[in-house]
Amino acid sequence: MCQEVGIKRRSYYKWLNRTLTANERLNDELVKFMLKLEISHNYIFGVETLVMHINEETEYHVNAKRIRRLMQVNHIKSSIRISKHDRKAEYKEMMSANIIKHDFNQEESNKVWTTDCTELKYGNQSLNKLRLSAIKDLHDHSIVAWAIDDTETTTLVTATVNKAMKSNDLAANELILHTDQGSAYTSLEFNRALNSYGICHSMSRPGTPGDNAPMESFWSHLKDEDLSFKTALTKEELLQNITKAIDWYNNGRRQKSLKGMTPTECRNHALRFKAS
Repeated sequence: MCQEVGIKRRSYYKWLNRTLTANERLNDELVKFMLKLEISHNYIFGVETLVMHINEETEYHVNAKRIRRLMQVNHIKSSIRISKHDRKAEYKEMMSANIIKHDFNQEESNKVWTTDCTELKYGNQSLNKLRLSAIKDLHDHSIVAWAIDDTETTTLVTATVNKAMKSNDLAANELILHTDQGSAYTSLEFNRALNSYGICHSMSRPGTPGDNAPMESFWSHLKDEDLSFKTALTKEELLQNITKAIDWYNNGRRQKSLKGMTPTECRNHALRFKAS
């Protein structure tokens, strides 16, 4: 037998006659108790339940890590499984088609918006980070709302939408909002907010940043033409820089594609024309 399994006979007899350590004896007792309990109850107990039974009904005190390891080593499995959410299915439920399909030239304001988040740094050696969320109108190129947070979250992107709707006093009428497929934008909370406003959700294809080129362009202008020339040592200082940069982009940066107007001038002109 030793030859078949590839061990020396001396090693086998040494193992056979070895003296069990206190820890090994404890493990044996625990396994016996667990097997007796599982067999008598159709293997319904999982790790946490076994820990409770052992700590309450025996002289031993154990933790979940030890019991989980003993169950794995001795192939003790619960017959009852905790149902798991199909995260992939939930994710797909919140996925939307790319409705705008690179049609970035819109004839009216407040018809198609696009949104995204970017990371900005501040502090000594730029070790601190901040996430900036913004919404851009594809007709007049104006930033209709923006918000910041320490990380990109569902709360941040939802707050940006709420701010945009409130500041523009809109009841969404065939309004489309385009996003990428980030987890914040596919979240249930974010999509419920869009549904409550009647906003249609359009999404970029995976791994295709060009599908949201207008926002990529805005981030480039914001950083390369303004923020990259300023150093913010505090969060408050960075917030001031962002406020001034977006104000200049909306009200001071004339764009050739807008016939020399600033985004705000183009927006006001479009809204006055619509009202008339």
